[in-house]
Parts: sequence; structure tokens; C-alpha cells
Amino acid sequence: MDGSTPLLMIDNLSISYPSNKGLASVIRNLSLNMRETEMVGVVGESGSGKSQTALAVLGLLDANAQVSGSIKFQGEELLDVTERKFRKIRGSKISMVFQDPMTALNPYLKIGKQITESLCLHRGMSQTQANSEAVRWLDAVRISSAASRLNQYPGALSGGMRQRVMLAMAMCTQPKLLIADEPTTALDVTVQSQVLKLMKELCLENNTAVLLISHDLGVVAETTQRIIVMYAGEKVEEGATAQLLNRPLHPYTQALLSSMPKLTESIPHRMQSLAGQPPSAYSKIKGCSLAPRCPKAIEICANEVPQWRKKNAGGATCHLIEE
Repeated sequence: MDGSTPLLMIDNLSISYPSNKGLASVIRNLSLNMRETEMVGVVGESGSGKSQTALAVLGLLDANAQVSGSIKFQGEELLDVTERKFRKIRGSKISMVFQDPMTALNPYLKIGKQITESLCLHRGMSQTQANSEAVRWLDAVRISSAASRLNQYPGALSGGMRQRVMLAMAMCTQPKLLIADEPTTALDVTVQSQVLKLMKELCLENNTAVLLISHDLGVVAETTQRIIVMYAGEKVEEGATAQLLNRPLHPYTQALLSSMPKLTESIPHRMQSLAGQPPSAYSKIKGCSLAPRCPKAIEICANEVPQWRKKNAGGATCHLIEE
């Protein structure tokens, strides 16, 4: 692939679902690019469209999804790919770590069977070769007594160990892109930090790009090089991680940061929150989707959809910033 071609290029992606209430729009005109080996975070509250974006890249949207726009991976349009061909891409070139390993792992299959299946299918290994490779990857994710773990069921492992198994399963096929959807939600803070550090190390060693989905800015802050902020199915801001965290442009990003506790302050501050609720997926949005909740909103915000405005190395969709 040409070095100038993005590894992943999403252009003007929109996703909606028909229902008896009308058309539910879950993604609106989303565009994002990722380079090889880059680590990008996607943040936003529940319902902002983060997971739908990941499922679209993996070709796992519900059958009734209405999709427009473009998703290109290594220059190939994924929206035109047949399911048969997608099975060769999914797991081998694009892998995913899900947020709940207890439901993502099959409780009735041994750990070894679940890891070696991908190795036999995508890397053409014999069962003996796959067993050896599975042990190597369990060692790589810091699971003790790796060989004996192959014969255990997921229920015998702790939450942190199950998430490490999920990481081993995702990485053992040496994918070019790893999508991690809330990979540390169910873990305590100490284990969370260990898993994030491990994921970053493995991806750097194997030249794997990472799309890290989270509602937690703290998680993406220590892992990613660039952050994309989503609200109500739209990208509202994008920028280099340090720049976005220190000088957020969009009022929604500012609100997310204000809602985080600051451990460096001697006197705890009152965490801020946005009044109201995000717009329904069935809503016909006339102006800015944040306008009804935004404390900085002016008349134009309610009546005119803001366009993408570049600022420094990033940008945002807000009437109140200048290009």
C-alpha cells in the first residue's frame, strides 16, 4: 500500500435504522482517517455512535441498517465487500477487543480452542503449531502458566485475565488494525492501567494501528496520539491528544473535561455537567445538535448547522471558533 494512503479512511458515513417510530439516525456524516501504526481515540457519552462506527468498519451492523458514505481499508471499499470476503478480513487484518470479555468469550469452549481457531483459519497453522503460538501469545500478554491455561474455561479466570486473553486472541493473527471498544470498562483502576500499557506495547511491537473507543478521556489520554470527540452521532472535534486536552475547542469537549475529577487540586472543585439530554436519534436537528444544552449557545447555533472549522492541527464543528 502507498505510504501516503491512509490505512483506514471513513468519508461522510451515515447510518440509520428504520423502525415503527420512523428513521433512527445513529451516525451523521462521519469522516476520519487513520495512518498505519497510529493510535487514535474516539470518545463520547453513551449513544454518541462510537460502537456503531466500530461495527460498521467490521461489517457487523444489523441487516436492516441503512448505510451511506464510504469506509476504505488499505484502499479497498469495505461497504462493497461480500460477507464471504469480509470473513477473511475480519480477524486477520482487522481485529477487535470487546468491552465485556465474559460475554465475548464463549463460556463453553476452552481458552485454547478459542485462540487456536483464529490461528488455524487465518494463518493456516496446524493444531500443534497453533497450540504453540497460543502459548506464546498468552505469555506475551503476561498470563502466568500459559500452557495450562489452554485447557481452562473463561469462568476460571479473573476479569483482568479474561481481557488479556481477548487481547491475545485479537493480536495473534497480527492484524494491521485493532479496534478496542471500551476494553477496560469492567476492570479496576490498577488492572485497567496494566491492560492499556500492555495493549500499547504489543501494538507498537507489531506495527498495529489502534482505534480505541472509550467514554473516558483519561483512558485515551495515556494511550493515543490523536482524539476524535463524538456527540449525537457526529464528530464535533478532532486534534492531537495533548492539544485537545489542554486547549479544547468545542463546548462539548470542554464539558467532558470539566466533568472529570482533578486529583491535583488541594480543594476539590465541583464537577460540571450539561443540563438536559442528547437529542433523540429520531430528532430532525435544525442547527447545532448541542445547542439546547450548550451554555454558550447564541441564536445562530439553534438555526444553522455548524460547518467543520480547522484550527491548528485539528478542528471542530462550532460557530463560536474562528478558522
